[in-house]
Amino acid sequence: MIVKGYRGNVCAKKSQELASRGIYVFNYLCVGCREHIEWAYNKMLENFSKGKNIANKEHLEMMLILSGRRQIKDAIALCSSEASENIVAISTDEFELAFPRNDKMIEFDEKKLKHLKITQWRNKNCEMFFENSAMLELER
Repeated sequence: MIVKGYRGNVCAKKSQELASRGIYVFNYLCVGCREHIEWAYNKMLENFSKGKNIANKEHLEMMLILSGRRQIKDAIALCSSEASENIVAISTDEFELAFPRNDKMIEFDEKKLKHLKITQWRNKNCEMFFENSAMLELER
């Protein structure tokens, strides 16, 4: 899998067009770390293959998983690339976006925990994002 961070944002229409090409872009604040987005991608594929998906589009399903939210509108509000300062993109194929590259967007940052309102911190690290996402799985 290829994961890249970029400075800038992508409008909803462009995000949907990229998703149709297998490139999924999200607000960097929803991506706890590289492992988190890779796990969300694989979980999305698994959900669709088992018919356990909530959303009818892959990029929306990933937003649900990344945010740990069950409501699509809530996940979009948190994970949309449109209103974000920076983005993280993932694909199985090589890609390049027309923004300055900055892979620091993929790294763990406490600001990301606050964005997703993850307040019960045992350890301030990427594991907290997996726990947040796993709560959605328990509700399915």
